[in-house]
Amino acid sequence: MNIKIYRANVKNIKYCSPIIYFEKYKDIFGSCLFTGDGINDISEYTFIGIFPHTIISYDGDKLIFQNEQGVKKEKGFWENLSKVLTQTNFDEFNYPASLCGGMGYLSYEILQNIENLTKTTVDSYELIPFNWIFFNVYYVFDHLNKKAYQIDIEYESKSKIIKKTNIYNGYNVKNIQSECTREEYMEKVEKIRDYIFRGYVYEVNLTQQINGSFFGDAYSLFKKLFSINNAPFSAYINLEDTKIISNSPELFLRCKGKEVETRPIKGTIKRGRTEEIDKENIELLINSKKDQAELYMIIDLMRNDLGKVSEIGSVKVINPKRLETYKNVHHLVGIVIGKLKESCDYFDLLKAAFPGGSITGCPKVIAMEIIDEMEKYTRNLYTGSIFMMNKEFFISNIVIRSAIIKNNKIFVNSGGAITIDSIPEEEYNESIIKIKNIINSMKQE
Repeated sequence: MNIKIYRANVKNIKYCSPIIYFEKYKDIFGSCLFTGDGINDISEYTFIGIFPHTIISYDGDKLIFQNEQGVKKEKGFWENLSKVLTQTNFDEFNYPASLCGGMGYLSYEILQNIENLTKTTVDSYELIPFNWIFFNVYYVFDHLNKKAYQIDIEYESKSKIIKKTNIYNGYNVKNIQSECTREEYMEKVEKIRDYIFRGYVYEVNLTQQINGSFFGDAYSLFKKLFSINNAPFSAYINLEDTKIISNSPELFLRCKGKEVETRPIKGTIKRGRTEEIDKENIELLINSKKDQAELYMIIDLMRNDLGKVSEIGSVKVINPKRLETYKNVHHLVGIVIGKLKESCDYFDLLKAAFPGGSITGCPKVIAMEIIDEMEKYTRNLYTGSIFMMNKEFFISNIVIRSAIIKNNKIFVNSGGAITIDSIPEEEYNESIIKIKNIINSMKQE
């Protein structure tokens, strides 16, 4: 299927709130929003894609290529994705068209295409593990220069995938329940600490799932959540009977040409009720040996992952511990950079680094085996990644602080890193703090 571009028609539009601008497209099948607020080196752009030209998905066995003319399937996951990437030519056009590309996601379950691991978790909902959508129309909001653009793409072959989606106003969430009680979660923390004591692993990211009944407009929930916390790597995707809401603060991978960076988050503390308490909490976080150990272990893991596909000597830690502040929490963040080998593309990078170390643990493979043992439900998109990609530009998040809405149900996961110094009750409390914004957003106004 041909996704080569013949022409990109760019026009200036009035710079405004992307959240409000997207409202008129929220009910269009396939529409995507990738947005957020943050300091200048985090939230440079918002991307919107509407009217799918081609959708590339994965059924667990074959890649599925769909456009207006029909569907075809091919074996070979990573090699075929790399082949498609080489065919993209957004980079041949001037800014801002050069930033556009396929928008989509990788589920955490794509790890099965990287490591040969046994899966025993239960699927609480069904989700296609990979989706990559190329659009007929893009919108780019340049937040540094306060400019916005509409880019109408003319592909060499015409296609426009149209499907009807339901239109709702408002929303209602009921019957919220957790996978674990406090005591059950704390017991899992103790089991992981025992694995650490016995030398199997250094750190494991443990999570639990919360679900409930959902009725109404998923984008209304996204807007309310974003108004509470305008996280820098937020996203909304409309996939007919599945709606994806992400309020993620975490950058996974960002690339311009061959330059790569990753920014793992490890270490979280809630905001104080007063300025004085808030300063005390910051000091506690910055001086916490446990949180620093969590962060440094994952930085080292990410250095190793980037090193698999980067030029020798190019991988560097440029900031080992940066404080980032959000409306409800403070985080510690590391910044690692590298330069991709000439022979490697962005899917080679994803294969080397996925799933992100900050949401698995260290060593990664053993940590993922323990995750499968400890967690009841399949993570699906949670701790996967939402991304925008062409062959010269790539940006992706870690899907945390997020919700999946499917068949009148809502699914939310939360957790944290367990280390030798973890206190079970504190770990449980941290898992609840991290999704406080989502829980508050679910409540009726």
